[in-house]
Formats: sequence, C-alpha cells, structure tokens
Amino acid sequence: MVSLWQLGGLALLYVLILFVIAWWGDRAERRGLRVVNNPWSYSLALGVYCTSWTFYGAVGEAAQRGWTYLPIYLGPIITVLFGAALVYKLVSVGKQHHITSIADFLAARYGKSRRLAVLVTLVAIIGVLPYIALQLKAVTLSFEHVLGADVSPPLDTALVVTALMALFTLLFGTRHIDATEHQSGLMLAVSFESFIKLVSFVIIGLFCLFGIYNGPFDLWNRVTADVAIRDLFEPTLFSQGFVTALLLSMLAIICLPRQFHVGVVENNDLRHLRSSRWVLPLYLLLFAVFVLPIVAAGLQMLPPGTKEDMFMLSLPMATGNHGLLLVSFIGGIAAATGMVIVSTIALAIMLTNEILLPAWVQYRIQGKEELSDLSGQLRFLRRLSIVLLLVLAFLFHTIIDRIQGLAHLGLISFAAVAQFAPALLGGLYWHKGHRTGAFIGMIVGFVIWLYCLLLPLMLPDSAVDWLNLHGLIGLGVLRPHALFAIEGLDPLTHGVFWSLSLNLAAYIYFSRRSFREALDETQATRFVDTPTDWWREKMGHPLISTAELLQVCERGLGHPRARTLFFDYLERRQVPADLQLPAPLHLVRYVERLLAGAMGASTARIVMGSLLSKQNVRHDEMVRIMDEASQLIQFNHQLLRTTIETISQGICVVDRDLNVVAWNQAYVRMFEYPEGLIRLGRPIGEVYRYNAGRGFYDGGDLEEDVNKRVQLLREGHAHRFERELPNGVVVEVRGNPMEGGGFVSTYMDVTERKRDEIALRQINENLEQMVSERTRRLSELNAKLEQANEGKTRFLAAAGHDLMQPLNAAHLFVSSLGQRLSRKEADFAYETEVLGHIDSSLQAAEQIISALLEISRLDTGTMPSHPAPVSLRPLMLQLGQEFGVLARDQALSLHLVAADVEVRTDPTLLRRVLQNLLSNAVRYTDRGKVLFGCRRDGDWVRIEIWDTGPGIPEDQLTQVFREFLRLPQQGRRQVKGLGLGLAIADRICRLLEHPLTVRSWPDKGTVFSVSVPRIRSQTPLVTPVDVIEEPQRDIQGMRVFCVDNDAALLASLEALFRALGCEPVVAGSVGEAIEKAKSQPAPDLLVVDYQLDHGETGFQVIEVLDGYWDDVVPAVLITADRRPEIRTMAEEMGVQFLQKPVNQDALLAVLRAL
Repeated sequence: MVSLWQLGGLALLYVLILFVIAWWGDRAERRGLRVVNNPWSYSLALGVYCTSWTFYGAVGEAAQRGWTYLPIYLGPIITVLFGAALVYKLVSVGKQHHITSIADFLAARYGKSRRLAVLVTLVAIIGVLPYIALQLKAVTLSFEHVLGADVSPPLDTALVVTALMALFTLLFGTRHIDATEHQSGLMLAVSFESFIKLVSFVIIGLFCLFGIYNGPFDLWNRVTADVAIRDLFEPTLFSQGFVTALLLSMLAIICLPRQFHVGVVENNDLRHLRSSRWVLPLYLLLFAVFVLPIVAAGLQMLPPGTKEDMFMLSLPMATGNHGLLLVSFIGGIAAATGMVIVSTIALAIMLTNEILLPAWVQYRIQGKEELSDLSGQLRFLRRLSIVLLLVLAFLFHTIIDRIQGLAHLGLISFAAVAQFAPALLGGLYWHKGHRTGAFIGMIVGFVIWLYCLLLPLMLPDSAVDWLNLHGLIGLGVLRPHALFAIEGLDPLTHGVFWSLSLNLAAYIYFSRRSFREALDETQATRFVDTPTDWWREKMGHPLISTAELLQVCERGLGHPRARTLFFDYLERRQVPADLQLPAPLHLVRYVERLLAGAMGASTARIVMGSLLSKQNVRHDEMVRIMDEASQLIQFNHQLLRTTIETISQGICVVDRDLNVVAWNQAYVRMFEYPEGLIRLGRPIGEVYRYNAGRGFYDGGDLEEDVNKRVQLLREGHAHRFERELPNGVVVEVRGNPMEGGGFVSTYMDVTERKRDEIALRQINENLEQMVSERTRRLSELNAKLEQANEGKTRFLAAAGHDLMQPLNAAHLFVSSLGQRLSRKEADFAYETEVLGHIDSSLQAAEQIISALLEISRLDTGTMPSHPAPVSLRPLMLQLGQEFGVLARDQALSLHLVAADVEVRTDPTLLRRVLQNLLSNAVRYTDRGKVLFGCRRDGDWVRIEIWDTGPGIPEDQLTQVFREFLRLPQQGRRQVKGLGLGLAIADRICRLLEHPLTVRSWPDKGTVFSVSVPRIRSQTPLVTPVDVIEEPQRDIQGMRVFCVDNDAALLASLEALFRALGCEPVVAGSVGEAIEKAKSQPAPDLLVVDYQLDHGETGFQVIEVLDGYWDDVVPAVLITADRRPEIRTMAEEMGVQFLQKPVNQDALLAVLRAL
C-alpha cells in the first residue's frame, strides 16, 4: 500500500523537477542552446492538448460508451493532417502581426476592436475555468483513489496543487512582458510533461497487453468472447454524439487558448509545423490505441462498481504493482499540471492585455496623468491575473459536485471555445467578415452555450427537469434541451448545434449588413491575403518627434529592451538616429507593432492614439473608400485647394499645355497681381509677359525673356534660382515637373534670409580680425604664464637652496662632532647617541625637502627625460649587487632574474624608480625573500619586484602613491620613511610613460611592476657603467680647499674635514679664494659651492683657481640647484657633482677615490 507521504513526496519531487527543467531551459536558451527552438520540443509541447481528460477520462468514456472516446483523439489528427494549410496560415499570420493571444488575433483582424477582444477574453475565461477545475478534480480523485477512503490528506490536495502551479507559473510565465517573446524554460517543461504522460500511458497499456493478456491475439480472443465488451464496441454505436465530439475536437486544437498559445505564439519557426504534422498525430494515435487494452483489462479484471475514470490507477493497484501505480499517478499529474500552467498563462495574457491594462491606461489618460513605466505595471497585472484565475478555478472546483464524468465536462469547455471558430475561420478566408458580425455572433453562441450546456450542469436536478419541461419563463420553445422545439438530439449535440449555427448565421448576416471602414478593408486584406508587409494604406504623416516615439516605446517595453530594438531598427532602415527629427511613418507603425506584442493590438492602438491626438494629427483611419470617380476627383480637388492655401509659400501649377490650373493667394500677394489676372486656364506665358512689362527680368528683349522661361517649363527641367523683385522682395523660385506633364513652381520669400546672409558675411569678415586679436592676446597671456611658471621654478630652486644651506651645515657640524666624539666613545656614549638622533632628524628634513623639490619639478614639467636604447641586464645586475648587501643585512635573500633585452628609457630616471621600489621591498619585508626580475610581454618588458612582506589591503592599493601616505606597519621592524618614495616613482613613470602597477595579497606579499617599451633595433645602447672598486686612499693630512658664500656651511665643512684628519683651507668669496691660492700650495681637492655672491658661480672659481696652480686639482661642485644643465656642465668640465644636502659618506667617498 502506498502511503500518503510517499505519494505526496513523489508529486512534490515531480514539481521540483519541473522547476529545475524550466530554470535550466531559460539559462540554456540565453547561452544559445537549441533546447526549445527545435521541431521535437515544439511538437511535444502541442501535446498539452492531452489533459487528465485524455489520460483518465478517455478510458472512462470508452468503458461506458465504447467508441465515443475516439473523437477527442481523431479530431486533432484530422485537423493537423488535412487542415495543414489552415494551420500554416493561422501561425504565419499570427507571427506576422506579433499576435499575443487568440483574443488579440480576433481583435486585430476585425479593425483592432477592443470590444471584441474583451468579449473573447470573457468567453475564454468562463469556458476554460471549468476545464481547469476539471484538472484539479482529476488530481484530487487520483489521490483519493490511491490512498483509499480511510486516509485523508491533512491539506486539500487541489489547494496544494493550485498553490504549486501558481508559484511555477509566476516564476516562469512572467519573465518576459512581451507575450510574443518565447518562454523557453516554460515550454521545455511543458514538452517534458507531454513526454512523461505519453510514456506513462504507454507503459500501462503495454502492461495490460502483455502483463494481463498474452499479447494482442490473446486480447482479441478474450474480448470477442466477452459479449458485453463486444456489444459496447459495436460499430452501430457511432452516434450523433460521436460526430459532435469529433467536430468539437477538430475545432479545439486551434480554438483552445492554450493550443493557440503553444501553436501560434510560442512558434519559433514555421518549418516546425512540418514536423508537428506527423509527430502530433502519432502522439495522439498512441493514446487512442492503448485505450483499448486498458479498457478491456479494466472491464474484465476489476470488480463491478470500480470507477471507469480511475482504471489507469485501479489496474496497477489490483495487481499489487506499486511501481506501475506510481508511474500512472505521475502521468496523471503531468497531464493535469501541464494544462493548468499553459491555460493559466494564456488566459492571464488575455485578461491583462485586453481588460486590465487598457482600463488602467484609459484611466490615466482621462485623468491627464503621465503614463508611468508600463513594463512594470504590465508584469504586476499579469501576475495578478494568474493568481486570480487559479483562485477562481479552485473555487469552481469546490462547488462542482455533479460532474457526469471527466470527458463530459471537457466537451462542454470545448463547446465554449468553439464559439471562436466562425470569426476565426471567417477572418482568415472571408474578406467581408466584419467586427460587428463577429461580436454579435459570438454573443449569441455564448449565450446559448451558457443556457443549454453550462446552466443544466450547475443547477439542481429538479430545476433542470422543470426547465426541460416548461422552458424559460414558461416558454416551451426555450427548453434548454429542446430549444425551438427541436427534439431528438442528445444535450451536447443540441447545445453545440444551436450555438454554432446561430453564431455562424449572425456572423454572416451582420457582417454583410455592417458599414465597412477603411481600417476594416485594410485588416481584412492583411489577414485573408496573408500579407508580408505591415502598413500599406496611405495616411497622413504623424508630426511627432523620434524622441517622443522612443519614450512611448520605453514605457511599454522597459528601458533597455526598447532602446535596443528601436536603434537596431533605425540602423537596419538607415534612418538617422537624430531624436529631434520628425518620426517617419514606418517607424510609428513599427513601434505600434512592438507595443502590440507586449500589451495587445487594442491597448497599443489606445496608447498610440493618445500620442497622436496630442499632436492634432489625422490618425483615426476614417478615410472612406470612394466608389465613383467623380466623387474621388471632387474630394481630391478640394483637398488640394485647402492644402495649398494653408502653405505660406507661393504656388503656381500649370498643366501640360502650360495653362494655369492651380495657385494660392500667397502667390498672388507676393507678385502683387491685379485681381483677375490669375485665373483657371490662363497661359503662363501671359503671366510672364505681364511680369516682364514691370521690369522683373534683366534682359533687354521682352519677348526673348518670356520665351526663354516658357521653354524651360516645356522641356520639363527642374530648376532653382533667386530673384530680387522691383519692390525689394527676394524670392527663391523652385520648379519641378509633374508626372504626365505639367509643372509646379513654388515661390518663397527669402528676404529676411538674404539680409541675414549679408549680416553673416559681414560678421565673418570681422571674425578674422577678432580671432587674430584674441590669438595675439592669448599668446601674450601664454607667454606671461610661462614666465610666471619659470619664475616659480626659479623661486623653488632658490628656496630649496636657502633651506638646504643651514640644514646641510648643521648636518656637517653634527658629523664633525660625531667624528670627534667617536674617538672617545667610552666617555661620550650618551652625547654620541644624542648626536645620532640629531643627525637622523637633519637627514630626514633634508630628504623631505629634496623629495618635495623633486615632486615640484615633476609636477611642473621642468624635469626632462632623455629616452635612449638601454641594455636592461647591466642595470639590473648593478642594482642587484647594491641591494643584495642590504638584503643580507636584513636576513633576507634577493633573487635576480635579469633578461638580456633592450628597452627605450631614460636610464637615470628608471634607476631611480627601481631603487625606490627595491628599497621599499627590502625595508618592509621581515622574512623570506625579494625577487627582482623582468619578463617579455609583447612589445613591452615588465620589470617586477616581488616581496614576501605584510602586503597591502585591497581597499588601500589605489592610495599607496599619494604623498606622505604611510600604511600601518604589521611586521617586526618599524621602518621609518617619508611616504614620498612611491609618489616620486609614480610621477617619474608617468613622465617616462612607463605604466606602474601594484598587486598585493595581505600577509603574503606585494608585487610592483614597471612596463618599459621594448626595442629590437641595432641602435647603440646606453649601458650603465659598472662600478669598479679601487684601493682606498689614506686621507690623513690631505689638503682640501673649500669655497662657499654661506659662513655656516663653510664652517661646518672645515670642522668636518678637520675631524676626518684633513687640512682644510676655506674661503667665503672668489676674491678671498684667490688671495689664499696665491699663498697656499696646490690642494689635493677643491670643494666649491655653485651659487656664490654677486652672480658668481662655482665654475668660474674653478677656472680662476686653476690658473694659480701648476697641476690640475680635482674639483667637486656642491649645489642645491637640481637643474639638469648644471650637472651636464659639470660632467663636461670633468668636475664631480654632489647634490645638497652633502653628507659625510659622500665626501669620504670622493676623498678616497682621489
């Protein structure tokens, strides 16, 4: 015995599988996988026709009435096989017109009638809701039958199914607001359900055929031996009910809203119809064939009183085969849920597009409120419709207690949607079909269906018996089962006969009697003749801008999708994308077509009509078709007169004989013609002769001037020229020939334009002078700015020099004192430590000033770069040697990977950048290693410095190049720094156009990369010079001659050299230096400041003092001026260059190198 939890869990698992399939289908379609857009998926999706009626009810119908089950399968097969042209035309027209539902189809065909769309929607809802309730009833019965009467589910089974189907439909049925956009995931789930119910049905049929019987022959022998079964399936039982059911089934395959949605709206490719033409009949044929063994087994194996509709479940239960029971149960669930989902979506689209949304739009328009985002509102209304429909279906399910069988209620729903058939088929094949006939015919048929078929099902038996005996309000001709005294027909046949007959009769009669407007003719042609083009009728051009049209499109479809479709269309049609231009007619029609796809043709017409009406444009399409030529000529003539009189230009039209046939008063006023001169039929030559007599033409011969102009018209050459009339008016004349002969001339008063042209010409003549004057002023201003910039640069250099002098002097004094105290370290340990701190502070101040000066030069563009071909390997080897020692001092290892590659760069500036980066890597890494290497990257070489330091947080990576920014230190060592090194490196890289990047991983390390352009030419390379270590010289007793105009710095140099054991000679000016040079022997070293008093420079001192000594004395130039030309001049003179601040180590290195 299957438990409640097993059955419920299996049903829930199946629904979850549907969710997964639908979700995967949507994702697969977005990735371009053809999981839905293929013939098999489309054909299987059409199997949604097979509901719980065909799964359970067909078996029950066959068990009770024999062959009467067959029409529900045979009808669609006949339509698909023999009505292939009808199906193809239906789908083709639907795709051409962007149809969203069967209500939208009929409304679009019959003059875009919203009234008809509302009626179709109501008929569909009322007719299909019992059908949806039938599915819920079937699921409930299947649960109750499997569990037995002793087990009661804690929740209403139908309620749970309704909730799950509502959730599924809301998730996958409203993803696209454009109803014509294919719901890929949903259709894949529907195809899967069709496959499941077919497999389940075939498995139960095979079980009966080979599990209960011993094959087809055994089945035949036992059935023919059973008199009851043989009599049940006698051919004589083909009754009127059989024919009625066959007709309803043939119409249902195209009239059911769910079949229309799957077959027409969800069709991706018309070629899929070829496959569905044989797949669907085969699908239905398998159901029809396997009904027979299931019915035979049920009648022979099951005890009397077993519900015939439940044979599919009773047979596995009777044989104790729980596996087959679950297979059959899932097949019934698939049959019911598939129909509920698709029917709900189809009805929700109709209810939203044809009733709710138009009412909302009309309400906003009448209230003169701005139409807000229609896409969001449309999605909300569609979801609300889904919930509302399923709630109504559930309520209908709860009040049905007199169902005569699943098949019976299904046929009643078929009869309801069959009321669409006259208007649907007539709309495809009959030009004269009219919306009035469709509307009245559908109302008549629907009312008879309500009275003859649905009402007897809903009323108590006593009320039905009274009506059948006495008729409505006592009229015998209004008996529901004997309407108009026609008796002898079964109730279904009777109701179908009268409803469809009167529907068809009213449709034909009122269509013929109704007045046909231009729009009726147009829509009839489009649908009946299966047109491929959209709008063909001639209409006035709508004076609305492209921007307004785009705004309406965005409100209807949503911003991203609307803009994509809109501009793609403009590109395809090669229309300028200028939103201020008037919208062309074809663009207006295209937007209406897009809106029709999202909200239906009726609502789209309301929206576009409201836009056009605001512009006072004729758009009502009420131009009548004229039957007689005289009426048409009179109308066109009056239209021409009205049109040309409203034009401000002068117009004159002549026929092929050059006689005046049309003109306007603007033409008469412009040329000041006397009354009566311009009249119908006057030769244009006489008018020209009148003008020539008034001196309008420049020629001397009057007749020659006249003949020349007449000949121009006779030859039919288009022309354009301007002429100034004697009254001072300037006229632009344009002439164009007409088809069939004749000429149209237009005359525009361009006097104001000519005056503007003259004024513009004068302005242009003065403009050059104005531009020259402004250019001169801008040049002067630019020169002043350059002078100011140079002055600022000089000021910064001077200020830097003046700041450096005292700091450098203090630093040298400290170095000198430290040198002296170091000899007595034991006695002055504390003083030595304090001096070290003072020295560190002075060095820090000097570094800050130096860095700021360098940043200033970089920011003001005064630091030049000299890119040249450079060999990268020697430069990296030098830096590797220098920083390898520092790394070993920090207990780190420095790994060097230097490629033999040439780059284009400034070697000095690049070295400065790499020194900064290597210094940071060594200083901030506690343990591990530093990797210094490069790799080729196309036309670039990427120099990278990796470390295993603490790393940089991701949110601070973009801030590390800011000035004075020092991140919190997490390592063992607390490293002092200025926070300027990376700022300088970043500016140098930007100057060199070498991209500098940083990547970091907290607690793992950081990598800085500098990308340098690679070269492959044979240009001589600038290779950094290797440092050659030479033996160090003893500096004790060395004579040093110092010249500086700063007394403090001079005293500090003297103190430092004395502390180092040298013999210094100092001078504060050029004169003093000369005096001492005369009395002193040649020194071992000359140390000179660059900037001295009275504009004197260190270079001048060196040249002067060289004249007093026999030997060439090595010289060192010290300066705070960072201009590159000073360094270049020092190199050319063979003078060593030291940048202030000068420290003890630099001086020692110079002395020992002598």
